[in-house]
Amino acid sequence: MMKKTIKRIWLMLVINFAAIVALYIALAFYYSDGFPCCCWINGVYCTGKSVETVNKELLAKHGYEGVNVIDAGGAELYISAESVDLKADYTESLNSFIESRNSFLWGYNLFKNLIVKVEPRVSLSEDKLLGVVTDWEIFSDIGSNDVYIEKGDNGYILINGITDVPNKEKIVNTVYHCMLHLEDTADLGATEGCYTEVEATEQQRATMDLFDKIKELQPCGITYDVGGEQISFGPSVASTWFVTSDELDEYMYQDTSSTDPSSGLFIIDRAVRTFPSEEEMYTLNGFVCDANGSPIISEKKIYDTLNNIARSHSTESLIERYRQTHEGNILVRKGSKGDGSLYDVNGEFNYIVDKYVSGDISAEETRPFSYYDSVVSFDAASELGDTYIEVNMSKQLLSYYVNGELSMQMPVVTGNINRGRGTPAGLFNVYNKRYHTYLRGTDYVSYVNYWLGVNKGVGIHDATWRTQEEFGGETFKSNGSHGCINCPLESVEQLWNVAEVGTPVILYY
Repeated sequence: MMKKTIKRIWLMLVINFAAIVALYIALAFYYSDGFPCCCWINGVYCTGKSVETVNKELLAKHGYEGVNVIDAGGAELYISAESVDLKADYTESLNSFIESRNSFLWGYNLFKNLIVKVEPRVSLSEDKLLGVVTDWEIFSDIGSNDVYIEKGDNGYILINGITDVPNKEKIVNTVYHCMLHLEDTADLGATEGCYTEVEATEQQRATMDLFDKIKELQPCGITYDVGGEQISFGPSVASTWFVTSDELDEYMYQDTSSTDPSSGLFIIDRAVRTFPSEEEMYTLNGFVCDANGSPIISEKKIYDTLNNIARSHSTESLIERYRQTHEGNILVRKGSKGDGSLYDVNGEFNYIVDKYVSGDISAEETRPFSYYDSVVSFDAASELGDTYIEVNMSKQLLSYYVNGELSMQMPVVTGNINRGRGTPAGLFNVYNKRYHTYLRGTDYVSYVNYWLGVNKGVGIHDATWRTQEEFGGETFKSNGSHGCINCPLESVEQLWNVAEVGTPVILYY
């Protein structure tokens, strides 16, 4: 009984094994005319599909739109696949793959997917490609071979028609092979032979040498932080400091000045010098150069650039910006000498000149636009608010703002700066108001109708002893007050009636 049972078991095992082998062989013959089990080609699952179906799926998944051709000078040309009749087909590669496979190895794929990469057969019209490339703008200037320096948005650039003469035949061939391999980009500058170099003339070589020197001088790496605003002195700014040929007469006869540290001085070949004589200079490509071919930088241009920043960020401009944005800090230079300049322009000017002389001008750095020790900064929103009195002592003008809107304005006469009695600048508050009172000093007693105390003995009041013509203008320089802000009677009466004790008062030159 036991022997019969064992026999049956062996018989069943043999039958099952034979069935499995038969099934395996049958599937091997099935896969011999198609894609094997668990087969992936270029990311597409192929098992059980026809070559035609897989070809369509591959073309849909890996569709090719065209190539972007980049010239060495940065110009770009996009050539679409459609414009050159480009066609791709995977049929031949898929059939070759099927024929090369041993279909009896399909079982191995059950444990490890078969992942394959094949390339399509690509064709395109060479004539149409030639036509598209020929129409490219880079071929329109062939034959000019011009070399010159041109001013752009970011400083001076060299237009070199010598080194950038394109070789059409090589370029067409390069693009053709890129499209055959379905590449998205053809970088001509990185491909040998796409450009033909022409020997430069003596004049062209001189222009190239000049630009090499300009290239070292114009990328100023200094960025100034002016009250949170970033102002870069990069090539777009530093390129304006060169002396050009149309400015030759202006700078050739510029004298040095004790009041202007930059006047009559120039930076030439990392040295501060006066302007060279006619025998020691010449012009080239619109630039004035010394006898050694070095471009000339005007110190006055540097100084004027810094001065313009200082003016555009004066106390007056910062207040105006605050009125528009309702935020930001305001700087005021304290003192009574009539000088409202905030920034140490001379110090920053010397810093830039030293950078040029040392050869470190291109070093990247961000630095504050330094201001004088007597300058104070305050947050306008919290300390000035939107209701305040503003006295611009350079313009001799008092303005009263209520809720951010101008309520009244009047001409004034402030302290006599030539006698050392200038009205002190700063941010104060109205600390008291008096009506019909006397002002007493060491050598005077004056009766006033309306008084608003601002800073110790300095206040805003009427000055009936002055004529209307005296208010505003230049009176404060020769016939100013002892330090107070003199106002026309009717105007200060209106101010006295509405301005409250505690109202902020900003005084500045």
